[in-house]
Amino acid sequence: MSDAELSKSSPVLAVDAGQSSTRVRCESGPWGPGWIVTSSGVRTALPLAQQFATVMQDVVTTHPEVAESECTVAIGSSGARDDEDPLPVLQALKPFGVSRVLLAHDSITSYLGALGDQLGVVTASGTGVITLAVGRHNVARVDGWGYIIGDAGSAFWLGRHGLDAVMRAHDGRGELTLLSDTIGNDFDDIEAAYLELHADPLMVSRIARYSAKVTAAAEAGDHVSRDICMRAARELVHSTVTGLRQAKLTDADCPAVGLLGGVMKSQLIHTAIVEEISVTMPGARIVELLGEGLDGAAALPTISPDSPLGQRIHVAQ
Repeated sequence: MSDAELSKSSPVLAVDAGQSSTRVRCESGPWGPGWIVTSSGVRTALPLAQQFATVMQDVVTTHPEVAESECTVAIGSSGARDDEDPLPVLQALKPFGVSRVLLAHDSITSYLGALGDQLGVVTASGTGVITLAVGRHNVARVDGWGYIIGDAGSAFWLGRHGLDAVMRAHDGRGELTLLSDTIGNDFDDIEAAYLELHADPLMVSRIARYSAKVTAAAEAGDHVSRDICMRAARELVHSTVTGLRQAKLTDADCPAVGLLGGVMKSQLIHTAIVEEISVTMPGARIVELLGEGLDGAAALPTISPDSPLGQRIHVAQ
């Protein structure tokens, strides 16, 4: 049976695996319309196979009929390498009724969900951040290098800089800021905050959640928070425009630009990005998103393996 025939006959689960949470959506099959199961996020420093097995255990606990389905699981995941071997994932998921796995980095599924097959660029800024640009003959990835050495402009980046501002205000190196009350009050002893954070196994997602307090303080007029948000916007613009150039797209191509993720929900940051891109690359079009990462994961079985994106989708069956 061809891949196309198999994708039509096999029930499909779409998986959007981020660092904060993983969502699994029923796409087709005799399971009822479009249910979603939310599970734990992936830890990108650890092997993916067992983490997805944990996710599927959550799925079959809620929907036991899946275990008898011989389904296809289409995954977009943080931490998936360009040369990721999908076979260990398939082997880990077979006990849960999975007969076929399509695996791609979540930048691929974010792009497909946001823009479909248009030429352009998607910058997705959630807990982490990654930019993916697709030209006629190549794909360019910018950032997405993780919270230690990359992810500039992400929710973690915003939260980390918010914490830095709190500590600077506390010890006298920086200006007073509303963040001392909002973020600072999350700790019984602000001088022991670094110890508490290092001991927290969910440190990355916890710090990322502070981004909402940074953007809220900025909207309330806090100068320090506004500066952090503007710096984040500049980082995201730089990644977006760099991606377009690396994919050999110019103003003449009128490339589509998709901005997605929790950070983009900040009106302040989103507006600053749109304004700067319009100056830097006037031919680029900021477009309404077609969908989201789950929609992109659901589209993985439909992508030609010979296309620039298809060459980055790994299949095991």
